[in-house]
Amino acid sequence: MTIVRPSGVLTNTATSTTSATIFAANAGNVRGRIVWNDSAAILYLAFASTAASATNATIAVAAGATYVFDQPVYNGQVTGVLASGTGTARTTEY
Repeated sequence: MTIVRPSGVLTNTATSTTSATIFAANAGNVRGRIVWNDSAAILYLAFASTAASATNATIAVAAGATYVFDQPVYNGQVTGVLASGTGTARTTEY
């Protein structure tokens, strides 16, 4: 049996109180997505092409926490916004 180890794409996306694209839609074979909220505030993620907000979010990622997408992996666009301040969404897609 051959074990396939996918190659990951690491990205750092600046985050603030203005919604930003965290992951672009990917019609390819996405096996996993990970987001590390490298900030001091909650990061709201919306699994949609619409702007994320505290009241329009799929999940809230605590400051300093990591979120690993469930299987099967959602491969559509993901937007994100911080509750306050600025930070970085450090992502891996494989």
